[in-house]
Amino acid sequence: MISVFINSLTSGGAEKVVLTLLERFRYYGNSLELILIEKERFYDLPKDIPANYLTDFESLEKGPLKMPYLFVCAYRLKKSIQQPGQIVQSHLLRASFINVIAKILGSRHHAQIVVHSRINFDHKSFYHRIIAKWIYTQVFNRADSIVSICEVMKRDLDVYLDLKNHPLHRTIYNPHNLKEIQEKAKMETPEFHFSKDKKYIISVGRIVKGKRIKDLITALSCIEKQNPNVELIILGDGDLRPELEQYVHDLALDEKIHFLGFQQNPFAYISKSDLMVLSSEWEGLPNILIEAMACGTAVVSSDCISGPREIINPKSDLNLHLENELEHGEFGILYPVGAVNLLAIAIKEIFNNDQLREKYIQKGLERVKDFDETKIAAQYLDIFKK
Repeated sequence: MISVFINSLTSGGAEKVVLTLLERFRYYGNSLELILIEKERFYDLPKDIPANYLTDFESLEKGPLKMPYLFVCAYRLKKSIQQPGQIVQSHLLRASFINVIAKILGSRHHAQIVVHSRINFDHKSFYHRIIAKWIYTQVFNRADSIVSICEVMKRDLDVYLDLKNHPLHRTIYNPHNLKEIQEKAKMETPEFHFSKDKKYIISVGRIVKGKRIKDLITALSCIEKQNPNVELIILGDGDLRPELEQYVHDLALDEKIHFLGFQQNPFAYISKSDLMVLSSEWEGLPNILIEAMACGTAVVSSDCISGPREIINPKSDLNLHLENELEHGEFGILYPVGAVNLLAIAIKEIFNNDQLREKYIQKGLERVKDFDETKIAAQYLDIFKK
């Protein structure tokens, strides 16, 4: 039995990974179960796979019961384990803490943690940093196996949480159903009409501070007079959307920047765009870059911690982070986080050089084969065998 465990099925990259892994594990004939903490949902539940909810709450993410329910859910998880050695693969931190606490409470299952984002407390106060680091070190070292979704993240965790000697800490990339992505990319976009006379930049993700979407809006404002046919599509929603809509209005760019909210099929929009830009301050392994490549769209990304460089220029020094220049990687262009002027230059390079853009489209279609779900699922199953 393989139980795949996550906080909920709200919109997000980790949630998509869970659904992709469940489908692939099912293909190999495994007995499966989906475990969720909460009932909040953006994605549909997978058909014919039982869902086990550990609470009746819609969401505990911001409530006062979030911490106490770690232990309540751990006890409920322990009670739900059907057999010794059952695999419980957890995604995101709350689910992973519950997974390991259940073992501390006496459960005899195999607890696997999948780490989707960087863990670091150096920006916290001294005592907060010491306590948090100690707790995380204790929890992670009690997991039976750990998967980091990119190599930089694994190296960072090995040092920061003293996991260098953990017998089963591996790097496995996020899986992607490339065939499904490319089929959905061919569909229509009912919410938006693409004009053949214009060029489109697209941004996809939550509209929150860490995504630095304002940088992309500012970059467009820098180039729009010289490139009047360039427009920006923003897919997603979040706390900063009203503020950014006002910023767009103040720049008089309402006709050129389009906020379309969350879309069930973002691939149709990505494939019809000329350039995908990721402007984040930090990421894990950004699925959207891989998905854009699979859609046949060129990519430009900030060189943030930790995944963009590993996707776009994997043969480079993965510990390097740009400060004052662009980097033309093997599969796209990297720019320093927050460097709006350099982002504007990168966008103009892509739009003014059809040969460069076509090169990155073709190279991207080659690169995404490394993230195919069949290849990735086999790596997970190999860990389970061990």
